[in-house]
Amino acid sequence: MILGIGTDIIQVNRFEAWRKYSLKQLLNVFSENEINYCCKNGDLKNVNLECLAVRFAAKEASFKAFSQVLVNLNFTKKTFSFLFFCKNVEIIKGELDVPKLKVDWKVFEEKVERKFPEFVIHLSLSHEKNIAIAFVVIFES
Repeated sequence: MILGIGTDIIQVNRFEAWRKYSLKQLLNVFSENEINYCCKNGDLKNVNLECLAVRFAAKEASFKAFSQVLVNLNFTKKTFSFLFFCKNVEIIKGELDVPKLKVDWKVFEEKVERKFPEFVIHLSLSHEKNIAIAFVVIFES
């Protein structure tokens, strides 16, 4: 059964200013692994903006889908912010380089003071020139 869906579309050029952000600022939204993946030779000035933008879109889409899951499961008494969400999810490469959402479920369960059922999460990412898009579907397994 589908418990949540989310999508987000972003203009890549919105992230141009992020080239000037410090590592500490970027770590408010992205994991160290995500930053390293998007930066050439670890240089924040040479960050691949499409890479960064599509991961931000993935986090936005995931947040929307997960918020819908909370409503559908009636887990709405305790909520969390988008930045809390960002710090506890990571976009990684799965099998055959398929993007995958890595979630620290323990942190979320502590935050909402409830145990989650097992989920299956599908994540799709795409970017073309100045547009990045992400789509997420969360199923109960």
